[in-house]
Amino acid sequence: MTTTAGATAHDTADDLDTGRADVRPALRRLGEVGAFGADDDDPTEALLASVRMLRQLAAVSLSTAFSAWSQRMVLEYLRCFPPPAPPDGLLAALRAGTVPGATALAPAVADLAGTGTLPVTAVRDGAGWRLSGTVGWASNLFDDAVVVAPARTADEGRLVVLFRRTDPGVTPTRPHDTLGLRGTGTGGLHLDGVAVGPGQVLGDDLSAFMAVCRPAMMLLQTALALGLADAALAAAQEHLPAVLRADGDALAERRDDLARRLEDLAGDRVGVGPGDLARLRLAALDVAAEAVRLETAVAGGAGYLAGSGTARRVREAAFLPVQAPTYGQLRREISAAGPRQ
Repeated sequence: MTTTAGATAHDTADDLDTGRADVRPALRRLGEVGAFGADDDDPTEALLASVRMLRQLAAVSLSTAFSAWSQRMVLEYLRCFPPPAPPDGLLAALRAGTVPGATALAPAVADLAGTGTLPVTAVRDGAGWRLSGTVGWASNLFDDAVVVAPARTADEGRLVVLFRRTDPGVTPTRPHDTLGLRGTGTGGLHLDGVAVGPGQVLGDDLSAFMAVCRPAMMLLQTALALGLADAALAAAQEHLPAVLRADGDALAERRDDLARRLEDLAGDRVGVGPGDLARLRLAALDVAAEAVRLETAVAGGAGYLAGSGTARRVREAAFLPVQAPTYGQLRREISAAGPRQ
């Protein structure tokens, strides 16, 4: 990420959080500087670069970072499970940020855990499928966004499919009235017989799909939390009284330890289990929440103003635990994984 892209994200952070602007220009700027990589990138080096980029972005604007995360994950899905015949120019447009990428896989997490059912059904239609149902939550749902979502078949199969927001039968809902991150194009979709050809099916084994893609998802989400912690700790440092300095130092040490672990795992995921990734992200969520709480404790009345950076970070911190896998889902996953070996 260039200095210019970072400065732009900083300057637009409040407008993106409140919805006075949307993230599309930010995605295009990131695309212009190559933040979404190239087709011939080494996957490990690309993931590490994305971890660093999202952490930097989240420190100045979680709205921009979150939309960039969604864009990056759609590219990850297409890299790991390339469609047989991708639409001409699709990957280039996603990398350029000119076509938004929306990941709608939150229901997959609940479905695989046995705590939910996929809300989109897929019915055979010749060599392809027809999708019906709802996408309850997704972001980057602008214009002709590319959406990746799971769907269940009549015989209880599980597909991962790709379609466009502009496809016939796709009707967007009104944008969700969220607490923050209102410029991220967050809303839902109603699907009524949406045609999906065989070339739009990324996989027919949802469990295998998530097993491959989830490590990158979790590591990049961890980067979002650490970036928010960076911003809150830096802001708190400006007002930190001596009596709380030890608290700030301890939080910074925990943040730094998690950052080292994050980079180590992004560089080498051999032998890393789901429980390890869940513990890492959960710890990052806790550090981010505590850092924001410390900032609010020392910022004084200025931090309580709705338009302050402190107040925006409070709203940003409220979002991170509800991003799937949610805080509760992470806790259940850690419990199921058992004690760390």
